[in-house]
Amino acid sequence: MKPSLFVVEPPRRLLVVEDNFLMAQVICDFARDCGFEPVGPACDLDAGLNLAWDERIDGAVLDINLGGRPCFPICSVLARRGVPFLFLSGYTPGAMIPNEYRSAAHVEKPFIAEQFRDELELLVHGARRAPAAVDDSARSILSRRTAGLC
Repeated sequence: MKPSLFVVEPPRRLLVVEDNFLMAQVICDFARDCGFEPVGPACDLDAGLNLAWDERIDGAVLDINLGGRPCFPICSVLARRGVPFLFLSGYTPGAMIPNEYRSAAHVEKPFIAEQFRDELELLVHGARRAPAAVDDSARSILSRRTAGLC
């Protein structure tokens, strides 16, 4: 008997960072339906930073505004790790997004299923690259938090 030539790859792991619980569940369910394994969801900046640092992830979906705090420190972590990400937000891309992250894809909420699925595929299959790492803001936030200052 010949060995099987089929290799079953594990699903791509997708970090989900969204502060609205119901929207986070919709995103996770959609990701599963598209064949991804959601990581999270993280519902605030601190949880998102922890998962971004600690988990094996292939891509990330980030809401820009997390309870009044921007997600950009998470972007910094992901960029350092070489993990591509996209923004899923009700905000239009523009001046709010720092220059270093403007190359990331942006999908507007409410999302159109086909567009979101296409962007996820581009994200995890290498067509979208992670923006270059630029600062230490994420590590600084984590250091303060673990020191009990946050």
